[in-house]
Amino acid sequence: MLTILLHLLFVITAVGSCCASLSDGPQLMFPSHISVSSNCQAVIQRLSALQSTHPQLMAQYWDSWGKPSDGIVYGHTTFLGYYDGCMDLKNTPVGETNYCIYTMQMNITTFYNPSEYQDEVCYSSDCPVPINTSVTSNIQVGVCYPSTCSSNEFALVLSRMNIISVTSMTVNPFSNTTQTVSIQLTSIGDSPTFCPQTDVEYDTGAIVLIIIIGILIGLVILGTFLDFSGAFCDGESCCKACDGIIPKVILMFSLYRTIPELLSTKQSSSNIKAVGSLKLISNFIVVLFHVYINIRSFYLPLSQNTPQYWDKYPSKMFNQIIMNSTFAVDTFFLISATLSSYLTFKDIEKCNKFRILYFYVSRYLRLAPLCYFATFVAFKLLVHFSQGPMWHSPDFTVCQSTWWYNIFFINNFLSPEDICLVPVWHLATEMQLFILSPIFILTLFYAPIAGLMIIAICIAGCIVVTGVVAFSNDYWASIYIRPNYGEQMQGLYNLPFFRGVTYLVGVILGYVLYKKYSIADLPIRRSFKQLLCLVMWLTALYLCKNTLFGTIEDMNGTRRFSQWENTTFLMFSGLAWSIGISIIIFFCNTGYGGVVNSVLSWPGWDPLVRLSYGVYLLNAIVIHYIIGSLHSSLVFTDTVLNMIYTFTMIVSVIFAALLSVVVEIPLSKIVSLCFKLAGEEPRQR
Repeated sequence: MLTILLHLLFVITAVGSCCASLSDGPQLMFPSHISVSSNCQAVIQRLSALQSTHPQLMAQYWDSWGKPSDGIVYGHTTFLGYYDGCMDLKNTPVGETNYCIYTMQMNITTFYNPSEYQDEVCYSSDCPVPINTSVTSNIQVGVCYPSTCSSNEFALVLSRMNIISVTSMTVNPFSNTTQTVSIQLTSIGDSPTFCPQTDVEYDTGAIVLIIIIGILIGLVILGTFLDFSGAFCDGESCCKACDGIIPKVILMFSLYRTIPELLSTKQSSSNIKAVGSLKLISNFIVVLFHVYINIRSFYLPLSQNTPQYWDKYPSKMFNQIIMNSTFAVDTFFLISATLSSYLTFKDIEKCNKFRILYFYVSRYLRLAPLCYFATFVAFKLLVHFSQGPMWHSPDFTVCQSTWWYNIFFINNFLSPEDICLVPVWHLATEMQLFILSPIFILTLFYAPIAGLMIIAICIAGCIVVTGVVAFSNDYWASIYIRPNYGEQMQGLYNLPFFRGVTYLVGVILGYVLYKKYSIADLPIRRSFKQLLCLVMWLTALYLCKNTLFGTIEDMNGTRRFSQWENTTFLMFSGLAWSIGISIIIFFCNTGYGGVVNSVLSWPGWDPLVRLSYGVYLLNAIVIHYIIGSLHSSLVFTDTVLNMIYTFTMIVSVIFAALLSVVVEIPLSKIVSLCFKLAGEEPRQR
C-alpha cells in the first residue's frame, strides 16, 4: 500500500514538470536522420525549425499533445491532449496535421531527499534513508504531427526523440523536504497505433443507403400529403385516384395513419397481459448494460477512476440487475416463445391447419428489415456521424467481412469482437430456436402428453449440455467479471442450447394460456386455491430473487464460486428464472395478478412497447456515438453513468419512433396486404 501511495504521489507531483517539458522547445529535439520518406524528412526538419522561427506555432503543437496526468497508477493510461487544437493547425509552414494515439513507455524516476540531508551529507543523529524509486508503465498519448508523414513514419520519429523533464519540488514545506522527479517518454515502435477516422469518403454502399432513406422519407411526405388532401373521404381510398394498389401502399406511409397506430393504447384481442411491459423493462436493463459494457470494452482507459468505480461497480446490490442482464435477455426469449406458440395455436384452431409458409415468412419479415437496416447503418453510415480523438466504429471494420452473418441470422456463432452490430446476436439465436419450434408446437397441439414429454426431454438435454460445456471450460456464473468474457459468450451465452431452456418453457406457457387453464377451475376449496396462489407467488419471487442476486458474493469478492457452483448456477438459473416469470404472466392473465397486473398491463406502456425492438437495435449505435465523441477523459460516477444512460434511452426512443413510422408500421401494413392478395389472412400481432 505504501508503494502505491508513493507512486501516486510521484505521478501527481510530476504533472506540472511533464507538461512543461512538452511545451518547452529545447528539450524536444527531432532526429536529423531517420529512415522515412524524403517528404516526411523535410517536413520534420521544418517542424524542428519552428522552435526558433515560430515559437507560438510550436507551442500550439506541443499544447495539443497528450500529457501524463493523475490516475496513472490506478489505470488512467490514455491521455488525449487537445484534438481540436491539432486539427485547427492548417496552412502552417509544415502543412496539414494528423492526430494519432501512440503507445509510449513512461519512466518516472524520483529521488526523495529528507531535510536532514544537505548536499547528500546528513547532519542529524538519526538520519532517514533517501528513497530512489523508478516506475515504468505503458501509456497512450495523443500526438499531433504533420500529415505529410504517415502514422508509422512518425512512430519512427517518436522512437528517436528524447522527451525528458527533470524538476525539483518541495514535498513538505514545513520540513523543507524535497523530491526530484525525472520523466522520460519513449515511443514503442512495434505497438499498435490508433488514428481516429476523419473525413471518410462516402462509398457506394453508403450512397445507396442514403438514397433508400431519402425514398422512404419521400414516401412519408407524399403519403401524408395525399391523406391530407383526401381528409373528408371515407375508407382506405380517399378519392377515385387512390383506388389502385400503389396509391394504397403510398397512403400506408402517411403520418395520419402511422402515428395514431404507434400511440394507440388499444390492445389487440390476441395480446397476452403483462408481456409487453416485462419486455420493456428488460429492454431498459439491457440498454443500461450496453452502456456499461461498451465503456468497459472500448473506452475504459479514458476513465480517471478505474478501480474506484468500475472495479466496485458489480458489487453494488442494485447493479446486480445490470450485471445479470442475461436474465433480461432470457425474458425476451420467454416472451417471444410464449407469443409465438400462443398465436400459432389460435391460428391452427382458426384455419384448421398449420400454415408453415406463413409461419416462417411472417416472422422473417417481422425481424429482418429493421435488423438489416440497423446493420447497414452501423456498417456504412456510423463512421460519418462524428469525429474526435477516440472516434472509431468497431462495427465499420468488423462489418467488412461479417455483415452477411446478420443476413442469414448465424452471427451468434462468432466471437463478440467479430459480430457486426453486437446486439443482433440475440435475433440470430431466437430465429434458430423459432425454426425448430414447430416440432414442439405441433406435437403439443395434437398430442399434449407426448409434446410435454418431448419438451421435458429437450429441456433436460439443454441443461446437461450446458453443464458439460460450462464445467469443461471452467465458465463463470458471473460472466462479466470473467477476464475473457467474450470467450464464454461465444462458447455458451449466445448459443441456442443455452437459451433453449427458457424458450421451451415459453412454448409451454403459450399452450397453458391458449387452453385458458386457471387455478379457479381446480376442483378444490376456495381457501386451498388462495393458499396455492400464495405459494406460487412466493415461489416466483424466490426464484427470481435468487437468480438475479445469487452471484453477489462472487461479484463483490467476498466468496469466489467453486467450479461446481458456477456450473450448477449456469445449468439451472435460466430454468428457475423462466419459471418465476411464467408464474407472474400466468397470474396476470388468469385473474390473480392483483396490483402487479394493474401495473404490468397498464395500456400506457403500449407505445413504448412497440418501440422496444427499434430501441434494442439502435441503442448500440447511439452509445457508440455518445462515448466515441468524447474529447476528454471522464471521472465516472453513478450520476455520470446515469446521465449517459438517460441520454442514450431518449435518443434511442426518438430514432426508434422515426424508424417505426417510416419503416416498421408501413412495412407491416404492406406485408399484411401482400398476404391478403395471396389469399392468406394475417393473424393478429
